[in-house]
Amino acid sequence: MHLVVLRFSAIGDVALTVPVIAQIKQTYPEVKITVVTRGFLKSLFSAVDVNFLEADLNGRHKGFKGIKKLHSDIKKLNPDKIIDLHGVLRTHILKRFFSLNRIPFFSINKGREGKKELTRKENKVWKQQKHSTTRYAEVFAEAGFPINWKTESIPHLKYTNPKAEEVWAEIKTESTATIGIAPLTTFKGKTWPWEKVEELVQQLCEQQIQVVLFGGKGDKEILDKLTLNQTLVSNLAGKLPFDAEIALMKKLDAMVSMDSSNMHLATLAGTPVVSIWGATHTLAGFGPLGKNDHLIAEIPKEELDCRPCSVFGNKPCFRGDYACLNYLSSQSVLEKVILATKQKL
Repeated sequence: MHLVVLRFSAIGDVALTVPVIAQIKQTYPEVKITVVTRGFLKSLFSAVDVNFLEADLNGRHKGFKGIKKLHSDIKKLNPDKIIDLHGVLRTHILKRFFSLNRIPFFSINKGREGKKELTRKENKVWKQQKHSTTRYAEVFAEAGFPINWKTESIPHLKYTNPKAEEVWAEIKTESTATIGIAPLTTFKGKTWPWEKVEELVQQLCEQQIQVVLFGGKGDKEILDKLTLNQTLVSNLAGKLPFDAEIALMKKLDAMVSMDSSNMHLATLAGTPVVSIWGATHTLAGFGPLGKNDHLIAEIPKEELDCRPCSVFGNKPCFRGDYACLNYLSSQSVLEKVILATKQKL
């Protein structure tokens, strides 16, 4: 049996497919799986026994003609079933093509209606939506491969990369603990104010806690500002491939992240994650895996009932002042960090 799994973006969403696919392989070791996603995401799957096909969405597989080529490339793999974990226009078109080949195609139900009810301005429906990984597992179950999926207990994933060991040897200093911080995101509604980040870094350094900064290549310049006059702060933004980044995160005592891909990468490492939430909410189904609920940093509903105002943090603040992020103190996050260093997953 050969399953082809589709998920093209975003980084965090693709990362969340990894533990589900790992459990599928543990439960059904005889099943061959090929993952189809962006080439730069390939190392995310280095800890799982899968094959890989690059979806070159800016080149060979761009546009409608590119979708036809992608269909052809996948068809050459002789798949028995297609598992669509993305559910976008591109995969909907692929479904049409594969129906002509009589290859079964199973697509994710994203639960859009429930998320709309949760994020609307008036008369919110405060109901926990299924976690994205649960929705992924449901697609596999529909295809005939059910698993006993639990978001609080994910498979152990062994990421190894010599680069992680090299970098760790270079940056590790004498300290009481080592904390990772990934403070930047794509959208304002998910980004903690910069001055709060500066305060937290200063507070950690004053307690002789080492800080390792994570982010993409484009984040390096701004994150470098946090290293000025700080011997305990290192900036690794854009320096490591994903598998090395996860392997290095495993060495941390805890990770501090916004609602972003780094939160999910840290959970793949099995590292405690202090996650900071503003305009988005774990109720939408994108919270950290593992036993990290007690480490969530947010303004409670009793104090601010306008959030969440969007699923992805990309919509304007209902109030206009982003109170959900501005009112969250560095001290409250620091307390979560100290708790995380004392409680290993």
